[in-house]
Amino acid sequence: MKKLVALIIVSIFAFAYKVDIKTWGYKDTFYNFLKSNSLPVSIYYNLPSDVKRKVKRLPIGEKIFILRDNNILKQALIPLNSKEQLQIINKNGKFITKTVPIIYDTQIKTAEIEVNNNLSYDIYQKTGLRSLSRKLTDIFSDKINFKYIPKNTRIKIIYEEKTRLGDVKKVKILYAKIQNNKYNYQAFLNPYDGRYYDEHAKSLKGMFLPAPISYTKISSRFGRRFHPILHRWKMHDGVDLVNRIGTPVHTVADGQVIFKGWMHGYGKVVKIKHQNGYITLYAHLRGWPRGLYKGKWVRQGQVIGYLGNTGLSTGAHLHFGVMKNGRWINPFSIRKSAKVTLWGKQRKQFFSYIKKFENEYKLASKWEK
Repeated sequence: MKKLVALIIVSIFAFAYKVDIKTWGYKDTFYNFLKSNSLPVSIYYNLPSDVKRKVKRLPIGEKIFILRDNNILKQALIPLNSKEQLQIINKNGKFITKTVPIIYDTQIKTAEIEVNNNLSYDIYQKTGLRSLSRKLTDIFSDKINFKYIPKNTRIKIIYEEKTRLGDVKKVKILYAKIQNNKYNYQAFLNPYDGRYYDEHAKSLKGMFLPAPISYTKISSRFGRRFHPILHRWKMHDGVDLVNRIGTPVHTVADGQVIFKGWMHGYGKVVKIKHQNGYITLYAHLRGWPRGLYKGKWVRQGQVIGYLGNTGLSTGAHLHFGVMKNGRWINPFSIRKSAKVTLWGKQRKQFFSYIKKFENEYKLASKWEK
């Protein structure tokens, strides 16, 4: 891919090609893209079936790279998702297509912030990134009440920033520290399991996420209720979380998919088996992401479906259920689940990593007393 980009750049200067960068809009379609660039529709029909599906729902807001010679399209790079893009090459009037990986510009950056106004505002002023404060609060959500951050709280963040054509596409926090006169917390991203741990190899978050989606309200809680469709009193063995149709649904813990399909009144469902006798159920889904299947292992926070209104449902919501040793329990009872501590080989591996990380990024204790 690097050779490809270099070849395109050489072509631009050698033949005075014109470069267009177009942002893919909400109303744009692949058919209209072909038509507006005088490209044959056969390009679409000759695509592999999986690529055909992808070009029907190209990501909104992504930039399309187009190379022209006398207003004739010579090459185009069209992102299909966050990992791959469709390349179209005009070779003497014959069009060749191939799927190639997206190469991002990756930088490791450091930000040191003193909170004087508002956490989100101060981080944005320092970094220009709105997502960074959300990621930081998520990491420390089990430790800190971010509604009450003392002034003069000092924060250090080391993060990885990936960009494409000048746009920031992904931000990942590698290390974070929050310190004031009340507490001093650190978080290291463990590259071996994707979790955040403190300097003692104890996870910052519990075994379970507080909820599988960001919800606007709870329309029905755990316990007996009068069923809105069946019109009789019935045990409600989960909680109903409301948001817009299509909202991503995340698995609340690591586990294995044991069911994916239609389940009576639950509609489209995913069930996941976790350690210690837990099973979680996600119901009334609109659908599932590609590549999800029965038997697949998933990680905490991974998207396993999209909020919908299938089955016996009066409106768009997610029915979220939790089973412990074969018995339904209140899903909100797992919010304060036990933390994970690394032991044995994993512990040694983690300590070896953070020692190297601290040396590389000179994580001194200048803030510490």
